[in-house]
Amino acid sequence: MRTAVLGATGLVGRTMLRLLENCNWVEGEPVALASPRSAGFELPWRQGVLACRAVEATSFDNIDVALFSAGGGPSREWAPVAAKAGAVVIDNSSAWRQDPAIPLVVPEINGDLVDGLASGIIANPNCSTIQVAQAVAALEAGWGLDEVHVTTFQAVSGAGQKAVAELARQNAGEVMGAPVFPRAIARNVIPAIGAPLDDGSFEEEAKVVRELRKILGRDDSLKVTCTAVRVPVVNAHAAAVRVVCRRPLTPESAAGALAGWPGVEVAATAHDYATPREVDGSTTVHVGRLRQDPNDARALLCWVVADNLLKGAAWNAVQIAARLAAWRAR
Repeated sequence: MRTAVLGATGLVGRTMLRLLENCNWVEGEPVALASPRSAGFELPWRQGVLACRAVEATSFDNIDVALFSAGGGPSREWAPVAAKAGAVVIDNSSAWRQDPAIPLVVPEINGDLVDGLASGIIANPNCSTIQVAQAVAALEAGWGLDEVHVTTFQAVSGAGQKAVAELARQNAGEVMGAPVFPRAIARNVIPAIGAPLDDGSFEEEAKVVRELRKILGRDDSLKVTCTAVRVPVVNAHAAAVRVVCRRPLTPESAAGALAGWPGVEVAATAHDYATPREVDGSTTVHVGRLRQDPNDARALLCWVVADNLLKGAAWNAVQIAARLAAWRAR
């Protein structure tokens, strides 16, 4: 398929291009698109380079699939243009996630929503939501979920290149103005991600609540809570998760169901776990510390870790594109 990447110079955009290098369904060189100020910027592609182009109305002519990671504003502006030109847009921003007409897709859970799609928009979920959804989908399928309670520990790469640079400068003892984060992130944790909301939560927490329900095909009857915390880790998010199922279950039965779910790796024992440093570069969601809630036979606790640039963003988008390519090749 003929491919374009909008936001190609960002952390996620660069990761998308790197993953596309190994996809045999990519026809020719991808079109690397960015803002006018990044036009001409060169990015590595296989044995050569790609020169970025400024996005414009004709950028999506003859494009089959366009991977977007440029933020909500550009997505709202350019996704309809690309779809009208005949492309399938896979958008990594929050612009389209709650539109009832737009599928919100984690391929291992609801990938069938994109089968046969010739053009249009597909929303890529929030990075922290994807890994939590992967960790609880097998439990929803096997036992049904009544509640999901999440505390995330999110790496600075989720906030972009400037955030990674800010952590590095603060670790080096530099003082800088106009910071990315509301308070110093080096040697600190910040329980505030996104805009503040009237109910006392922040936007990142609301995203997890809304998106998890949509991905699992559930309504407000699924009780979801989230506290989102930024931590001084460069890459890979972690989450502490508590689920309450409709029926009693054991950690052993849950581990078996999770181990059989595509894209999930389960730790060997209840005391074992993965860390962000260990999963950096992995496309798998890692589940550990899986154990019974001693107060409820229907409840389990676990620790979930995944690379937020890969499964949390670029890899999930490329998986969606690969599914579209496979469908068209049938």
